[in-house]
Amino acid sequence: MGLLIFAVVTLLFLLTRRMWGRLTGNPLPQVTARPGSGFLAALGKSRTRPKPTVAPPKTVLKARPARHDCDVLVVGAGPSGLMTAALLVRQGVRVCVVDANAGPATESRAFAVQARTIELFRGIGLADELLERGVVTTGIRFHIRGRQAGGLDFDRAKAATTPYQFILMAPQSEVEEVLLKDLARHGVTVRRGMKLTELNQTEDAVTAVVGERTITAQYVVGADGAHSAVRQQLGLSFEGDKYGQRYLLADCKVEWPLDHAHFRVFMNRDRIGLFLPLKGAETSRVMVTDFGDPGADFDLGILQDELRRAMNLPVTLSAPIWTSRYQVHLRGVDDYRRGRGFLVGDAAHIHSPAGGQGMNTGLHDAANLAWKLAAAINDDVDLLDTYSAERHPAGVRLLKFTDRLYRVAAGLRGWQAWLRDTAGPFLIGRMSAAPIPHRKSFHRLSQLSLGYRPSEINVNELLYSLKGPLAGQRVPDARINDREQVFDLLQGYQLHVIALSRKHLTATEITEHMTALNELAVTSHLVARVEARPDGRVHRADSAQVFEHYGLTEPDSRALYVIRPDGHVAWRCDELDFEACQRFLATVHSPATRQIQAA
Repeated sequence: MGLLIFAVVTLLFLLTRRMWGRLTGNPLPQVTARPGSGFLAALGKSRTRPKPTVAPPKTVLKARPARHDCDVLVVGAGPSGLMTAALLVRQGVRVCVVDANAGPATESRAFAVQARTIELFRGIGLADELLERGVVTTGIRFHIRGRQAGGLDFDRAKAATTPYQFILMAPQSEVEEVLLKDLARHGVTVRRGMKLTELNQTEDAVTAVVGERTITAQYVVGADGAHSAVRQQLGLSFEGDKYGQRYLLADCKVEWPLDHAHFRVFMNRDRIGLFLPLKGAETSRVMVTDFGDPGADFDLGILQDELRRAMNLPVTLSAPIWTSRYQVHLRGVDDYRRGRGFLVGDAAHIHSPAGGQGMNTGLHDAANLAWKLAAAINDDVDLLDTYSAERHPAGVRLLKFTDRLYRVAAGLRGWQAWLRDTAGPFLIGRMSAAPIPHRKSFHRLSQLSLGYRPSEINVNELLYSLKGPLAGQRVPDARINDREQVFDLLQGYQLHVIALSRKHLTATEITEHMTALNELAVTSHLVARVEARPDGRVHRADSAQVFEHYGLTEPDSRALYVIRPDGHVAWRCDELDFEACQRFLATVHSPATRQIQAA
């Protein structure tokens, strides 16, 4: 009877999956029973899969015209623009970076660098330099009416798939300096004091008037912030509104009875205060709600008085480096692309600073876009429509997420604020005692859980297990042996292929697999267990963690992964089907270009 119920439920599940896919047009992961699994083999696809007919790679874009001043014009030298340029030069793309300001920013409102972003910096060899410029904080502490109510402890997040289980407090100006130095090493200099005043497009180029110069390029990227001239020239609307509340902000010395090592949020009726550690007791960032005249000047004394009311603690501020008054907006575009123009960062979305998401999201806009621009320029492969298709939904989720955080923490007034302050200590205390909130909060704030839907560049070829990352999801780190992690292999912001074998390989099998991998003509790695002595061609998997994190659940499991330059899975097959891998690579990377690179 039990088996009958199991069979009926399973069949209903499969039928529901198929009907849902047809109704929504959204491809679901292909799940295949592992060969030799008896009854389960009838529930999946056949072991013998017909070889699909693959359309030739798209080649609608023309070769690089020599008459252009550069391949890509990046307007704006904030974190998003600098990251776009840094990633493009690594792909051999000629870049021009212009900025309307006379020099780099010395202050910033962005402050938090999340784990997913540090992984991006690691992939281009800049993580260590970035980490040296920030302060590691392992959680967030909440205070209500001056008393600590609980908090989030990221040590309890159990985030084994990342080496960065924390938030790095590094101001935007420091992030920009790391990227500026990297661009200088690659021979790229930001042209300052050049404001974009006109932008025109033709079928194969863009022409921009910046300052007194006219620059032609194949594409333009608008990274010029909330008042983006590129966005205006492209004719894209920026829908949304501003919140009613204003804030005072300062980077200064803070003297108080608490430590200088933790990110703290203070709630007290209609006031909210924030404390962010930057340089220990020397410099911290404080923010507080502003109830003064928005047109009047303010000094550190006014900010200190408001902060004392919000914190309900004795606090003294001194030695200000920067002070500012600002109002939060919630706005976004409905398309990140218009012809040969693209938007990244604040040019595409602005929102509450709640959760420290803004700068990070802009950096990952850049990571998503740069390799697709490079494919269009270098390989004549058009993937550019997938940029907005992937990043616009991510931007919408970001706006909704930060809006919810803002409204709960800072947007309450009157009886709602009283209720929050009354029930908050109990609720936050219970949340702090349970393990799940710490884990889920870290994965959401760190952007580790962000992924993309199945598409032409996110393909599940064949699955025996739903464990491990599916197409479109972020690639996890994992221990391979006592010397290597997966992230050690994924260097250089480029396509990677990883072949995994939990089954012990013979010398003959290693030779066969390495020959097949070399024929793919992209950077490839064989991670496996071996029958005999170590083989220099193989990253020997002494640890089971790499197999567990990548869904190889059986002793004889094998898999092939194509990893996108931005650290997401492009293609997955739970067999070592090198021919299928070759066919997929042809859709994202020109075969002719790969042969030239291999030679």
